[in-house]
Amino acid sequence: MRIPIAFLIFLFTQVTPSYSQCASVTVENTTNYTAFTLDSLAESDGLRNGPDYTGATLYFPANENGQLKSIILVPGYTATQTSIEGWAKYLASRGFLCMTIGTNSLYEFPQARANALIDAMETLRQENNRTLSPLYQKIDTDNIAVGGWSMGGGGAQLAAKIDPTIKAVFAIAPWLLESTLSISSLNHSAPLLIISGQLDQIAPINRHADVHYNYTPNTTNKLLFEISGGNHYSPLNPLTGNGDVGNIAYAWFQLFLASTDCYCKLLNVANLDQNSTSSKYLTNLNCTTLSEKEFEDNKIKVQMFPNVAEDGLTVYFSKPYAIDYTVNNVLGQQVKYGKINAGDKINVNELSTGLYFLRLEKQVFKFLKK
Repeated sequence: MRIPIAFLIFLFTQVTPSYSQCASVTVENTTNYTAFTLDSLAESDGLRNGPDYTGATLYFPANENGQLKSIILVPGYTATQTSIEGWAKYLASRGFLCMTIGTNSLYEFPQARANALIDAMETLRQENNRTLSPLYQKIDTDNIAVGGWSMGGGGAQLAAKIDPTIKAVFAIAPWLLESTLSISSLNHSAPLLIISGQLDQIAPINRHADVHYNYTPNTTNKLLFEISGGNHYSPLNPLTGNGDVGNIAYAWFQLFLASTDCYCKLLNVANLDQNSTSSKYLTNLNCTTLSEKEFEDNKIKVQMFPNVAEDGLTVYFSKPYAIDYTVNNVLGQQVKYGKINAGDKINVNELSTGLYFLRLEKQVFKFLKK
């Protein structure tokens, strides 16, 4: 099919690379956010009550029409939904859908809480298809995270081992039975965020949070934020540490649920202001791809010309540098790739007339092939 050149020119002038948005992702902007107005749903509103849990509440930003990314939270031993309500409302006020669930018994151990979280994932899928729901066709059922407090945080980690579709795990002061815990118990690939308290006496960090972090494979993205002077209950408040704890969780979900790579730099220990309020900050995150901020810091400027090409594109870097590149068409199909040095030319003779996108690291340039 031949695409009209007028349409291609329209696209050329309208499409703006999302990469430029990274410049606004800073600790200051993340802290000074405008909260969404919240709405909620309960089982009395038609929400499914799954067999592996008792009671559920959905909190979500009102009047949002986009595909909402979801986080499901389960409480700890003898606790109810109200214990994790603060996190649910906080995350919803920042643009996520957050569901809290209760347990069939207040005394259930982590494995049962893992099953409850997986059952709740099915509830979200059904809610997305319930025509009378205000969330009908508004839930991104491919991007669901699970989490919980204490035994709930332990259960969330076990759930990721059971269900590989889980996109991220949020373990709040997590507890797992030491006598049965092994490295294989936590052998999963879901990115793991642990928030712990330095002085936790109910789930001592040297027997729980720290062990969980170490037992999770190094091939899995993981981060442990230990609240200085915190106890078992401190991580339940997202405003702890002047909001640092909440910012960490928000950035984590932006990165691994919303796939917004810009937030990786906020979680890098070398770049965080937040780690000043922690007594321990561990992560294996590797944000090696140069971001726009890093290009600026290193005074590396990238240019491509011409914007309308017949035979080739010239790439210019302000410093000696070599990077990978890809060329995609308007359908998102990769049509060319390779590595290029500053001043080199990318031959585009073989490409058909049309609009294309050249990606250099995370910068995207659009050009018309005549």
